[in-house]
Amino acid sequence: MFSRAIKGLAVVCGYLAAVFLAGIAVATLTQIIARQLGRPIEMTELSGFFLAASSFLGLAYTFVNGGHVRIGLVSQFASDHWRQRIDIAVCLVAGFVVAFAAWHMTAFTYESYRFGDLSPGFLAAPLWIPQSAVSFGLTVMFLAIVEQTLQVITGREPDYATNVDSTGE
Repeated sequence: MFSRAIKGLAVVCGYLAAVFLAGIAVATLTQIIARQLGRPIEMTELSGFFLAASSFLGLAYTFVNGGHVRIGLVSQFASDHWRQRIDIAVCLVAGFVVAFAAWHMTAFTYESYRFGDLSPGFLAAPLWIPQSAVSFGLTVMFLAIVEQTLQVITGREPDYATNVDSTGE
């Protein structure tokens, strides 16, 4: 149940990342057309917010589907027993690093909300809004790492290993 929930959440985040990526294209196209019509519009700040959201919301989906670059110089030559131990150690370290980042980003987002921080550009948008996407993306990435670590510990093939040769097959 936990595994299905996390994978479902990762898929939702993947779709949201795609929507924000499309938002960058729409914002850029709008800026180009407006400039051609003699009415320049500043969309750089909005595109930056969309880029942050797309990048961090896409982390878990990319991880679970084996899209992140993995360096297997040591583990590829190890026996299955040692490969499992290496994978567990790497997942634990990754989980710690991502949990640390998620915790501090969430605290930073809350601090921005409390102080009413605004973006310095033309939008003057509350900074906690784009920061929330980063916090949420990191939190889902942490949960995905935990879920994949549990798969490795129980002796199952982790989902992130499905695309080891990067051929996408």
